[in-house]
Amino acid sequence: MEGARLTHAPAVEMGLRNYTAERPLLLWTDFPPDHGGGGAVILRSLISEDDRSKVLWVSPALTGVRATDRMLPLVESSLVRTGRRSVFLDSTFLAPALARETLHLAEVHGARALWLVLHGAGVPVAAELIKRGRLPVHVTVHDDPAFAVAMRSRRYLALTPWIERQFGASIRGATSVDVIGEGMQERYLRRYGVRSTIVHRAIVEPVSPASRYDQAVAGLRVGLLGNLYSYSQLPVLGRALARAARTLGVRACMTFVGNGFGERLKKDLAGLEVDVENTGHVDEARAVAILRACYALYLNYPFAARDAVLRETSFPTKLGTYALAARPIVAHAPVGTTLAPLESLTGYVHPWKTMSETDGEDLFVRMWRNEDLRASSHEPAERLRLKYFDPRRNGSALATILDSLVPSFDGRPLWQPRDDRAAHNAIGARHD
Repeated sequence: MEGARLTHAPAVEMGLRNYTAERPLLLWTDFPPDHGGGGAVILRSLISEDDRSKVLWVSPALTGVRATDRMLPLVESSLVRTGRRSVFLDSTFLAPALARETLHLAEVHGARALWLVLHGAGVPVAAELIKRGRLPVHVTVHDDPAFAVAMRSRRYLALTPWIERQFGASIRGATSVDVIGEGMQERYLRRYGVRSTIVHRAIVEPVSPASRYDQAVAGLRVGLLGNLYSYSQLPVLGRALARAARTLGVRACMTFVGNGFGERLKKDLAGLEVDVENTGHVDEARAVAILRACYALYLNYPFAARDAVLRETSFPTKLGTYALAARPIVAHAPVGTTLAPLESLTGYVHPWKTMSETDGEDLFVRMWRNEDLRASSHEPAERLRLKYFDPRRNGSALATILDSLVPSFDGRPLWQPRDDRAAHNAIGARHD
């Protein structure tokens, strides 16, 4: 969920029982713990204050300047070696060294198990750690690394088959797997024969009412948060809003929370009756306040054929922030995406299933003329929160999986280092 940073983890009762500060769970992510993206938001929401000391978070994207005693940089990473992060180097040439260093840190800190998010360099590193078989491994998948990420990237497109092989080895070899939704769960059962558990982010506080929307003062304002996957839908949205604004005799505005494509879109929509605002990165509380001042919130998945796996398996983390804003949602996506179940929230989620700006115009005009949509949408938003982001259900599901990696703690020695102790010690010297 880039654009809004969740700075503090809420008090989710995650309840890790089989780990302690002296015998922690080692969490490995390709992004730093304070990252503003959706993966980090999900993890921070699920790790309670009480459990923070039981989790040792390591990352190749973390520097010593930002490290703490529970959040450590990997010194074999491209960032530490060269001063510049290269996911390509960390995923290929440096992956074996990162895996060795991870095991060394696990030994030094007495980790009982490993938890890796399969994103970026986490995919080949997980495959390497599983192959070494030193500790039980749990893996988390938020976006399919091969077909929802690499295949959509010019830089990594050619690596898609290799990334899928590494990914397949990781989820087949892992002790347990959690995923972001039913579409992903079903795909991995069919494609890899792997069963998994669905875990979403946790939102503790109920949705509070938003103020009644003043159309005369605010105009037709649509909020957009974070990563929008591709640019092509945005000019269509902008032109649809401009057409609706002319029909209704109001001014339209697109408010980007996060960097997004705002500056580019300003140029492409120049001369149309639609303003483009760009807030830059803000924390989640501020993002919710900005989105509450919008008439509707824009949620999308791209229409292109290469985006099929993304829209059929991923699930937008920003939906939780949208729920907290208590304003109607426009779901712009083709038929058959993970957004389809949201349509059951009639009057709250409004589908737009084509790339036609005329269809978009008609939708916004109908919404504008529906007086009920000026009122707060907190009641259906709260139902959405409880359906997907219930903290007890998600926190309990994840804690159960992670605890099941190891037996109940009894204080006995957990594992013995192998013959590569000298190599591990050499790596460890670089941490001292």
